[in-house]
Amino acid sequence: MAADHSWTSMVYDICIVGAGLWGSSAARHASLPGRKVCLIGPSEPLEKDRPSRDIFASHYDVARTVRKCQGSNHFRSLMTMRAFKGLQDLEGTTGIQLNAAAGHIFYGKDIESKMAPIAKEEGVLLTAEDVHQRYPFLDTSRYGDTAMLFPINGGHANPRMIVHAEQKAATLQGCDIFDDVVESVGESGSHTHGEPVMRVLTKNGRHLLAKKVLLCTGAFTQLKDLLPPSTELDFGIDGTFTVRLEVGEDDLEKISSMPTMTSFTDPEWNCYMLPPIKYPDGKYYVKIGPLNQDQRRLTSLKEVKDWFLSKPDPKLVEKYRDLLLSIVKGFNPVSVKADMCVCSRTPTGLPYCDMVSPRLGLAVGGNGCGALLSDEVGRMAAEMIAGGENWNRDIPREMLKAQFITPPSNL
Repeated sequence: MAADHSWTSMVYDICIVGAGLWGSSAARHASLPGRKVCLIGPSEPLEKDRPSRDIFASHYDVARTVRKCQGSNHFRSLMTMRAFKGLQDLEGTTGIQLNAAAGHIFYGKDIESKMAPIAKEEGVLLTAEDVHQRYPFLDTSRYGDTAMLFPINGGHANPRMIVHAEQKAATLQGCDIFDDVVESVGESGSHTHGEPVMRVLTKNGRHLLAKKVLLCTGAFTQLKDLLPPSTELDFGIDGTFTVRLEVGEDDLEKISSMPTMTSFTDPEWNCYMLPPIKYPDGKYYVKIGPLNQDQRRLTSLKEVKDWFLSKPDPKLVEKYRDLLLSIVKGFNPVSVKADMCVCSRTPTGLPYCDMVSPRLGLAVGGNGCGALLSDEVGRMAAEMIAGGENWNRDIPREMLKAQFITPPSNL
C-alpha cells in the first residue's frame, strides 16, 4: 500500500484503534446513524509475512471457549452472559455461524465453592463418576471429585469469524476500516471549529483526526506511542501457548461429544480444553492450554514479537499433551502441534474499560477471557467513548477503572 502523508479532511467522531475481537465489536456498537466511526488495525499476516510484522493477535485461531457464565466471578459472568447473547444476535444479523453448542464442564476440587452464585443457577453439580457416566471417554477423577456441567448455553466459537462478522456489521453501518498499524495517538490542539481533536498517525503514513479515540490494543497498548506521555498502566503481558492434538478418524466419532472444559484443581494442572474441531488444514484437533502457570512475562515490543515467532518449550508441550491424555481416555493423537499467543492481565482480573482523558478511552485486559467477553466489552467501550451514562449497566464503574503505576498528568 502506498503511503499517504496528507491529513484527511475528515474528522471522525470516534476512531477505534485495534481491529481484534474487542475493537471490532466496539466498531459495530459505535457505528450508529449520524456518527462517523473508523476502525484501524492490521489484518492477520500471511505466514511468509510474519517475520516482518511487529503486531500480532491471539485470535488467529478457529476455536475459543464461549459460554453464558464465566463461572468463578460474578462480574465476569454478567459480562459473558451478555456477550453470549450478543454473539447470538450477531449471527442473526450477519448470517455467519459463530457458536457451536457443546456444553461446558468445570471440574476440580470442591468445585461448587469456586462457582459464583449466578453460575450455580445455570449449572448441574456432578461427581467425577457422573462425568464418566455421561462421557465414557472422560475421567477427571485424578484432578478432583466434583464438576459443574453447563449442558446448554456453552461451547466454542471461531474467533476469526467473530472478528469478520463484527467488522461486516460495522461496515454495513457505515464504519470505515483501515488495514494499518497505529504508531502514535496524541492531542492535536484546536481544529477548524475550535474544538480539540485527537491525532492518529499510522505506519503507512495516514494522518487521521478524531474527536475521540478508543484503544482496544490488548498487549500492545504500552508498546506503541498510544498513551499520554509518561503514563504507565498497571498491566501485564504473559506469553502463553496452546497445544493441539490431531484426532484420527478412528477416534473422532468416539470423542465427538466432548464438551469444552476448564479445571479448578492444583495450580500446576489448571488448564482449559476444547473438543475436536476442524481446522483450515482439514484436520480435527482437540486443544489444551494452561491457565496461569507455565507462562512468561513479556515487557517489550521485541519480546512480544519474538514470542509470537517462537515455539514453546518441548517439555511443556509434552506436559500438556500428557495432561489431556490423562483425561481423554483411549485417544491416540496422530500428531501434536503448538501455537503461540499472549494474555493481557490486570491486577483486578477484570478488563479495564475507562477514560484516560476526556478524549481518550481504553478497553484492554482480557485476563484469558478475551473471546468470552468480546461482544459485551466492545459494547461497553463503544457506549463509554460516546459519552453514554449507563454503559456499564449494573457493574460498578470502579471495578473496570484503569489502574496506573504512573497516571496521566491530567488525572
